[in-house]
Amino acid sequence: MLNVSQKEKKCVRYLANEMSKAERSVFEIELSLDDDLLAIFENFQTIWISYPNSELPKQTISFEKILNQYNKPEKHKSVNISKKNKVVLSMAFLLVFCLGFYFIGMTKSEYTNHRIAPKGQRLTFILPDSSTVILNSGSEVKYFNDFREQRGIWLKGEAFFKVTKNSDSPFIVHTNDFNVKVLGTEFNINSNTIDQTVSLAKGKVNIVLKESKDEINLLPNEELVWNAKTKAVIKRNFDVNKVAAWKDNILFLDDEKFEDALPKINQFYGVNFIIKDVFIANKRIKGAFKNQTIDEFITSLEFISDVSIKKTIKNNIEISKSHEN
Repeated sequence: MLNVSQKEKKCVRYLANEMSKAERSVFEIELSLDDDLLAIFENFQTIWISYPNSELPKQTISFEKILNQYNKPEKHKSVNISKKNKVVLSMAFLLVFCLGFYFIGMTKSEYTNHRIAPKGQRLTFILPDSSTVILNSGSEVKYFNDFREQRGIWLKGEAFFKVTKNSDSPFIVHTNDFNVKVLGTEFNINSNTIDQTVSLAKGKVNIVLKESKDEINLLPNEELVWNAKTKAVIKRNFDVNKVAAWKDNILFLDDEKFEDALPKINQFYGVNFIIKDVFIANKRIKGAFKNQTIDEFITSLEFISDVSIKKTIKNNIEISKSHEN
């Protein structure tokens, strides 16, 4: 059986346009960091450009067919394959086998691992490389079967990562708007809101914004805030105990307006709080609610904020003025 390396498979997938937009972005980053990968890619790219049909068919074709298509003799002239053409054709032979190998086993390379945290709950699990992922309520991740060889994971929502160090295989988290690359570290990513954040607790991370291609490095206790609407980028210090409190089943509200706190509350409990009064929307709330059920939280909220809360149909919970006011 032909022995095809992971790097060769990546090059083939990229040239065959079989990578997602996120995968292509990561591959381009890897090209800039890995000289060996770059050399392999340049060789395969030479074949791709030299081959008469830039989109090789997905099924394996014979070397004889490539030879006939690539070097058709002109009428009344003998076939004369130059040394350069021989090299290109030999590499084309390898590439076609790589394509065949890839497409035969493509279903194995598709990410079939999909983990989702149920609404109102946190989900903790271990990846094949021994890294730990903690998913916040309603968040999800996907990753490949061969995760040990290509440590890429796709995140929708919020998650805290404790990454096992492996200098030979960077750990990359993909979101719709940026990629976060690490070797071994602990950090939080929240892609749920307009202000998306990457918050570093330990180690070092490199963030690549997909739209602008800008790169930002973070050190411990530094946080990147990227506004998906205005595209503004802020780098600041943060308190890891506050930002990542949710992973310990703590809802932390840091003296914020009710209307600003609602998305965090709704995600944490997997419900839909609704404010029925403008005055309440601007009231501020502060507190740490640990291991409280939704009913216990409602009781606490009514007591400390002097509001009235009632459950309605369709999982809505209305917050209004206290009946005593």
